[in-house]
Amino acid sequence: MSRLRSRLSPRIVLALFVIVLGGSLIAFASVTRTELGTPDQQATVRTSRDVSGLPIQSACTVVPGKELFVTDVSVVDDCLRTTWGPCISSGGTVPAPATQGAWTFGARMQSLAGTTDPATLSTFTLNWLHHWQVDQTINSDLVPARTRIKSLLIDPWLAASGGTTLDMKKAPFRLLAIVARLDLRQNAGYSGGTTAGEARFVYNLLDLNNNNAPTQFNVIFEYGLDAADCAAVQNWADLWHGLGSHTFGPDYNAALQAVTDRFATIGASPGKPNGSALNQLRTNEIALISPWELREFKLPVNVLTTGAPVQLAEATVAQTPARSLQNTTAISTYANANAAAILQNSNVVPLIWSGSPFRGGAAPNNLDLKWDGPLPSCTSITDPKVREAFSLNTCSGCHGTSETKTTFKQVEPRAAGFPSALSTFLTGTGPFTDMCGVQVNFNDIDRRRVDLCQLLNKTCTEINSEPVITFVH
Repeated sequence: MSRLRSRLSPRIVLALFVIVLGGSLIAFASVTRTELGTPDQQATVRTSRDVSGLPIQSACTVVPGKELFVTDVSVVDDCLRTTWGPCISSGGTVPAPATQGAWTFGARMQSLAGTTDPATLSTFTLNWLHHWQVDQTINSDLVPARTRIKSLLIDPWLAASGGTTLDMKKAPFRLLAIVARLDLRQNAGYSGGTTAGEARFVYNLLDLNNNNAPTQFNVIFEYGLDAADCAAVQNWADLWHGLGSHTFGPDYNAALQAVTDRFATIGASPGKPNGSALNQLRTNEIALISPWELREFKLPVNVLTTGAPVQLAEATVAQTPARSLQNTTAISTYANANAAAILQNSNVVPLIWSGSPFRGGAAPNNLDLKWDGPLPSCTSITDPKVREAFSLNTCSGCHGTSETKTTFKQVEPRAAGFPSALSTFLTGTGPFTDMCGVQVNFNDIDRRRVDLCQLLNKTCTEINSEPVITFVH
C-alpha cells in the first residue's frame, strides 16, 4: 500500500478521499430515523449512555430545561420556595400551592425525618453530619474521618441558630437544580418492583464563615417516584411533561411545586422508612479535605425505633468497588464474568465478589481512576467496551475526566442570581476516546429527552417489556 501511495499524485489522493468521505456521508444520510425510533434504538436509549446513534425526535415537544433538568434562576432563586422569607411581594397573587420554604434544604430534612419538630430535626441532622467526624468502616472499607465538617458546617450553623439546636430555617445550603430521572424507571420485572424512576434536589453548601460563599460541597437528595403499575409510570411522565407548557415565573413554579410535593414532602411514601420517598442521599466534596470524595447515605429498612425517626446510615457507594481494588484481578475477573450485563447496564456491583468485600464504602476521586484490572492497561479485561461501561458507571468514573471529561461535579456551585453550569457529560462532549480506544459521545440530558419522548408514546405493553437498567448517575 505504501508503494502504491508513493506513485499517486496529491490531487488523486485528495480526490479518492473526497469520494470515500462522500460515500460515507451518503450511507449515513440513508439511515431511517423515525420520531419514536426502532425497537433497537429504543433499547439503546435505555441501555447506553453513548448518544452517537440517538434518535433525533425532532417533533417531540419535551423541553429539558422545564421538564428534566431545571436550573433556571426564576426557580432556584424563588424567594417564596427557596427561602423562609421575608419576600418582597410583587403585588400579584401566587398560584397555589405556594408553601414558604418548600424547596429549602430544611424542608428536605423534614421530608426525610418525617417531622417538623425542631429538636428532633436537629438531632436527626447532627447524627447525619457526625458520620464525617469519626472513621467509618463500611463493607470492610475504611472511610477516614473528615473532621473539618465541624468548623465549616456544624459550628457555624449552630451559631446562626442561636444555641445547641440546629434551626432548619438557617440551613446554609443553596438550591442548584431540580431534576427528573424518569429514565431510571423500572417495570415489574425488576427485583424492586415497578418505579417511575427518581427525582432529585441538588444543593450546595454555603460558607457561613465567608459571607455565604459557595463551597466545593454538593448534596443531592434522590427520591423514588412510587408507581404501583404502568399507568402510574405514565402519569408521572405526563406530570413532568406538562411543566413544559408553562412559562417560567409564578405559574411555572406553582406547577412544579405541585409535582415536587408528591415525592418531597412528609409522608410522601408511607411504605418506606419515616414515610420518606428518599432512595439515597449523596455528597460530593473536597471542602473538608483532599481528595474529592463521594459518599452515600440511606434510611435503613427494618430498623426498630422507639418514637424517634430512623436515622440516616452511611452506605456503600453504588456501582463502585473499593479504591484499593484498582488494577487488581478482582476488577478484571468481575468485569469478564459479567460482561454481558455490564454492556446492557443491568449489572449490580456486589458487596462481595469471590468471597471478599468488593463494593466501596466511599469513592475518593483524584480524577485518576480509569477502572481496570492488573497492568499493563487494557489487557486484563477482554472487551475494552466492557471496561469502559464498567468504569463509566462508577461514582469516580462518572465524575472524572478519564471517562466523561467531567471535573468532579456534574452541577457546579453558583452565586445567587446565576444558574449553575452543567458538565459536558450532561450537555454534550462530542466524540471522546477513552484510554483503551473506545469512542463514545455523551449528551445525557438529550438522551433523557429522547427517552421521555419515547415513554410518552409507549403503551403499557411496551413499558412492561423495557429492559432492566441499573444506572445510578
